Amino acid sequence: MIRAMKRGWSAKLLLRRCALICFSGGVLALSAYAYLSTDDTIYQVLRSRQFDSQVAMASAGRGAENLRPTASAGSAIGRIEIPRIGISVIVLEGDDQRTLRRAAGHIPGTALPGEEGNVAIAAHRNTFFRPLRNIRKNDVILLSSVESTSLYRVESTEVVEPSHTEVLDNTDKPMLTLITCYPFFYVGAAPNRFIVRARRISTHVRASSVAGSTSISRPLPR
Repeated sequence: MIRAMKRGWSAKLLLRRCALICFSGGVLALSAYAYLSTDDTIYQVLRSRQFDSQVAMASAGRGAENLRPTASAGSAIGRIEIPRIGISVIVLEGDDQRTLRRAAGHIPGTALPGEEGNVAIAAHRNTFFRPLRNIRKNDVILLSSVESTSLYRVESTEVVEPSHTEVLDNTDKPMLTLITCYPFFYVGAAPNRFIVRARRISTHVRASSVAGSTSISRPLPR
């Protein structure tokens, strides 16, 4: 009987230890998530303030040439806003995981904000581009650089496979292409990509810009 009681105590002790380990692991995971989320938020706030300051200087004609963004990896090249669904995020150059963790990423090789052609921007479905699930035709998108702010109107949305890189090709008309993973609430690596296509309807120029264009043929960012 005593042995049976000891075995029962040992089993309860083991269960308690397992529960404690699971609880501690959960706390650590939540702490890591909270840290990363806070870090990203702070980064966006600081970058947004810096961007607003640069826009103000360009609007006043103070050092506009020096403020012109360069398309070097990780550099801030603008901000995208979709007022109706609450998106406002700084856009960095590049589509690597480090860039997409902190911001939306401009896909290298596509037109830069303010240029003619197809501007392609990607972001994660569980962070900055999660509200895209509520995007509608005719929604207005603002894409700003230090030099200009362009207004785009959504024309269409579609779901494609990652290999469908034609959405990155250059266009004769000034277009904006937004890319995120799909389905939005899929657990694990999402199998498809959600694409938003919008056409530019107007541009307010603060400083001179140089147009450029090209085409891309590589897998869509995740």
